[in-house]
Amino acid sequence: MKKKIVINNRNDYNRFVKKLFIYKSILYKNVFFELENILEDENIDYLIKGLNIKNRKKRIDFIYDMCCFIIDNKNTSINICGFVNNQCFVQRKNKNQECNGCCRKCIYQTSKGCSSKNLACKLFNCSEVKKRFETLSDKDLPLLKLLSLKNRLIVKSDYFSLREDVLKDLYCYSFIVSTIRIIFRLMKNMFLNGR
Repeated sequence: MKKKIVINNRNDYNRFVKKLFIYKSILYKNVFFELENILEDENIDYLIKGLNIKNRKKRIDFIYDMCCFIIDNKNTSINICGFVNNQCFVQRKNKNQECNGCCRKCIYQTSKGCSSKNLACKLFNCSEVKKRFETLSDKDLPLLKLLSLKNRLIVKSDYFSLREDVLKDLYCYSFIVSTIRIIFRLMKNMFLNGR
């Protein structure tokens, strides 16, 4: 029998957020969450949608893609890196010959930008960007609380990888196996960049 938890007001919301670690567990597999339209907060909508996805892989996919969407949506209309002729603000300021800013060492960087959808890369901003713009960090994405601690660490550190590879790391139950995969990809990236 399916049960339902309804969030009606700000107090319900505050209790809900405090209990996220319990609500994402298997104990609530047959519980569905519902929001009465009284709170004007996109994050609660995303949290409820995420909790209502009971399949682990589908939930991870949703969280990953939605966090990428939130970051992209915030940065869509602005050029936070200050790119002009493929050089970021810092590269132009230092008058060096490098291109593509912090992404210059990534094997997935193309002349049209990034061909990967990597959440760790989207969350990274150099100190110059942080000085000039209000950027999002993992703490600004409550949806990440629906991931395990292992998966939150992976999301914050799995740079220069394709979306599919990051998702495989997130699906994996073993932190050791995920770490080995990440290190292997970083070494491969360094080798290919050293050519």
